[in-house]
Amino acid sequence: MEYYSMLKQLFSGIELNAEDLLHLESFQIQYLPDRVPQKEFSTVLREYPFVKRFLISKHPPISNFINRIFKENEKTSDKQLVHEHCDKLLWEIADLIIYNKHPEIYDEKVNFTWDISDIISPELLREKVVADVGAGSGMLAFLLAKYARTVYAIEPIASFRNFIREKAKKEKCSNIYTIDGFLDSIPFPGNTLDILFTSNAIGWNLEIELQEIERVVKPNGQAIHMMRVSDNNENSVHKRLISSDWNYNFYKYQDADGLGLKYTKCIEEMRD
Repeated sequence: MEYYSMLKQLFSGIELNAEDLLHLESFQIQYLPDRVPQKEFSTVLREYPFVKRFLISKHPPISNFINRIFKENEKTSDKQLVHEHCDKLLWEIADLIIYNKHPEIYDEKVNFTWDISDIISPELLREKVVADVGAGSGMLAFLLAKYARTVYAIEPIASFRNFIREKAKKEKCSNIYTIDGFLDSIPFPGNTLDILFTSNAIGWNLEIELQEIERVVKPNGQAIHMMRVSDNNENSVHKRLISSDWNYNFYKYQDADGLGLKYTKCIEEMRD
């Protein structure tokens, strides 16, 4: 199944329009050249020039990409084709849009299916300071908060951070703290965390992310990464994590939700 079709099925009932591109944050716009179908993107930006102006003002480097695809793709006056191109574009990046526009729907539709016993022994979380980096809507963070002393939900998307805060208030969960940040630039001093977790969040800037993880986790603390994939043998992140450079331990779980991978490492004190 093509990615946009999968997203249409997952988020059925949601209507998207070109104005929804105005919800994108600057770091998400940075990803667009690797995510968007170029012909469709060109058509939409020509049809809605205010979207083009917004994207460039929010992330100026995108202008080079836009100029190139304008040269490579002709303008169309066929309104039906414009509609089809807009639909294809928006659903190809619907996850980015829904993160910002409908975090509550994302939280409802995307199930977190890991059991705490498959992630870590609850006893190892007692009185620990932990972080869920790339927390999304906080599914993992709220699970960890049942056992840990303090949980930092680190998430760069403002709508997700607001969603976590409101959910924490509603559920009277007082040990979750939301922080703006990225996995390759974790906003903590060194040796701060007992355990750092990620769930389908690692791999955008892998080498720097792994360096940051080893910087902020205390000596003898742990890093634990979970992900759902179709085939770990084709997963470049998997191959790098288990390499001799990083030495993560690897565990595999097959269940009704597909293939689950878990990587764990005890962080030693960093050496010069």
